[in-house]
Amino acid sequence: MSAIKDSRNINFNTKHLRKGDPLPPFNGKLRVYNMRYCPYAQRTILALNAKQIDYEVVNIDLIDKPEWLTTKSAFAKVPAIEIAEDVTIYESLVTVEYLDEVYPKRPLLPQDPLKKALDKIIVEASAPIQSLFIKILKFSDTVNEEHVAAYHKALDFIQEQLKNRGTVFLDGSEPGYADYMIWPWFERLRAFAHDERVRLEPSKYSLLLEYIDNMLKDSAVSQYLIPLEILAKFHEAYTKKERPNYELLNECLKSF
Repeated sequence: MSAIKDSRNINFNTKHLRKGDPLPPFNGKLRVYNMRYCPYAQRTILALNAKQIDYEVVNIDLIDKPEWLTTKSAFAKVPAIEIAEDVTIYESLVTVEYLDEVYPKRPLLPQDPLKKALDKIIVEASAPIQSLFIKILKFSDTVNEEHVAAYHKALDFIQEQLKNRGTVFLDGSEPGYADYMIWPWFERLRAFAHDERVRLEPSKYSLLLEYIDNMLKDSAVSQYLIPLEILAKFHEAYTKKERPNYELLNECLKSF
């Protein structure tokens, strides 16, 4: 497990900027345009954390987006990374591969072309997990047996990969590309443990559950974790068709 001391002091919980809010001046530090609860943006954050790259976070309100967002991300989505003033890269997997090439310390993608391809297959295979999570969150009445079966097939595939590789993580003794790129959905599914459609039964998924426990101990993951009760409350707004409270985490932190 990664236990390297991290000397960076990054504020992950900056206010989510909205329409009318000014663009913060670029100060020369690598910047991530982010949304604190976004699983896709989390991929980029995890890569940066694993590599211990110094960066700053600009959080975005994705419902009431700032007018300038399209100058940083052409599709008005997160994540986007600004590597020099007005020079940005976006889309989660693209940003991670870029970072892995430009910052070779603590490589995430395997150097061997075959292993690299197999890691990317695992990420592709996780698509039904992502899909079911989004459907349950936003379109619960559309979930059918086919979606649930595809979800479990994806889980089976990932668990089989862990078994065949015989390692703590998919990428060895510490997490790598495949681990960090699929992790955000495993983190969020923990908040749906009461839902029998997604529950990981210990009798069937003991190896996968052990893997999740190990991922939770990784420093790149643990420093960015959102407490389960806050994550569940944030998700609840979607299930009720309400506006999510992007500042929920900050409000809860202030109350302690």
